[in-house]
This record gives sequence, structure tokens and C-alpha cells, in this order.
Amino acid sequence: MPNYWSGVVADSKSREAILENVRSALKSKSSTPVSHVASVSNQAAAKLTQTQSTGDQAPGETIQRFASELIRIGGRFQHCVGDKEAFEYIEQLALDRRSKMIISWNVPLLTDVDLRTRFEEKDIIFETGITGRELISKAAEADIGISGVDYALADTGTLVLFAGELQPRSVSLLPPVHVAIVRPQQILPGLGDLFPFLQGESNGLRNLSSAITFITGPSRTADIELKLVVGVHGPQELHVLVVD
Repeated sequence: MPNYWSGVVADSKSREAILENVRSALKSKSSTPVSHVASVSNQAAAKLTQTQSTGDQAPGETIQRFASELIRIGGRFQHCVGDKEAFEYIEQLALDRRSKMIISWNVPLLTDVDLRTRFEEKDIIFETGITGRELISKAAEADIGISGVDYALADTGTLVLFAGELQPRSVSLLPPVHVAIVRPQQILPGLGDLFPFLQGESNGLRNLSSAITFITGPSRTADIELKLVVGVHGPQELHVLVVD
């Protein structure tokens, strides 16, 4: 089974049962050996340990743990100072992979950069704001999918994405390379810290999605002999950019 888990937000009576089931599932997936774990710059990871908790910014220790767990399960981590650095990382990734098409959510952190023009200068098609059947077709054709996240969990290196018309799951599921844009304040220590936020979302003005996707590393599928294969039912690569 791929390591993508979707669930439905439950009422308070079943909260503890859901917590335990999801926690067990995430730990089981994150403990699976990965032979091709990608390394991240030690300088970039160490830099985050110096981040202080100010205002709504996540503490450096939480970000550092998220980075360590993400790398351990086969993901790739990069700390970017501003959206310009994030774009440069994505641009280089696209050139290295000889990408022809990129599909993306409308990620607020990247709106200051004219991505369509910049990518077209490199002969790369950039698609965003697509819906319906055309979205599925474009996402299946794309080489890279770019999404934001709603939250991230430091203890398992997990991304949490709410389903929605403006946050289509196909962008994070179908392209062979998934790039996730994360803000430092979106990183929570663990699953137990997530549920109070979900309760707040469901009781607030925003309608909480009935479907939530938990992404823990690149997609991995085991055959009947329990041999792991990467990227059969999802992205072969997961790149997480924490953008200040």
C-alpha cells in the first residue's frame, strides 16, 4: 500500500481511537527502511536549530526534528529564505529532471514571482488554477506537482493536506515529483497537537474538509513478497521547502 492515508474527521468521542490508529499507521510507515534516502545540506538543517520561537514561528527544535524525520523516511528538505530562494530551488529541480510541465496550487508564498513567465523562458509549461477533468489529465502528464500544506507533523515528518477545490489532491499524488511549500508556523510537534486545530477549523468560519491526506515520505508499495518499490502509486520524490 502507498504511504498516503486519508481519513474523516471524527467527533470527540472517537478522537482517542482515531489518534491511536493514525499514530500507529504513521509510525509504521516512517519506520520502513528506505535504501535511497536523500541527504540534505547539513548546513541548512543546522541553521534551523538556531531559529527562535518568536510570535507565530515554530521553534527551531520542532523544525529540526521535522527535517530529520523527513530525511530519514526518504524525503528531501530545504530551508529557503523568501520565495525567491524557493523558486530557484524548484527551477533547478525542474532543469535537473528535464521537466516539460509543472502543475501547481496557487501557493501564496510564490505569488510574488511570475512563475509562468519564468518557467516558459526555460521551455517549461506551468499550469495552475485548473479544475475538473482537465486537472486530472494535466496532473497525470506533469513532471512536478507543487502544493502548499495545511500542517506538518515533526515527530513523523508528515504533511497534512485538506482536500478542496483550490487544493486538489491530484497535484500531490500524480506527478512523479511532489514539492510541498511549508511555513515554519505550520509545523506542529505531533499528531496530538493537530486535533485542537482541526476542532477550531470545524467550529470556525472555515468549513473543514471531510477528507484529510497524511503524506509521509515518497510513495512506497510492497508486493506480496514485501519488497518495497518507490513511486508506483504516487510520487517517487518528495521535496519539502520550509520558506520563511
